[in-house]
Amino acid sequence: MGVVRRIAVFLMVLGFASVGLYFMDYSFRIISWLDDYQPGAGLAIGGVGLLLLLVTIAVEKKPAPAQVPVPPQA
Repeated sequence: MGVVRRIAVFLMVLGFASVGLYFMDYSFRIISWLDDYQPGAGLAIGGVGLLLLLVTIAVEKKPAPAQVPVPPQA
């Protein structure tokens, strides 16, 4: 797993978990300064992580090798 994918997964976990924790009156210390903007900020952070993950998956896809048609032999 690449570094960018790990960052994306970290952002997704941090963002989406902070939304759940907001409704239980808890918060992560690392983003406690965003408490006034929850749950929107958590959804945004998780969304950025998801978008980053999808972009890295799309970029890393390798195109299929071109197949040259073989003419039938008589």
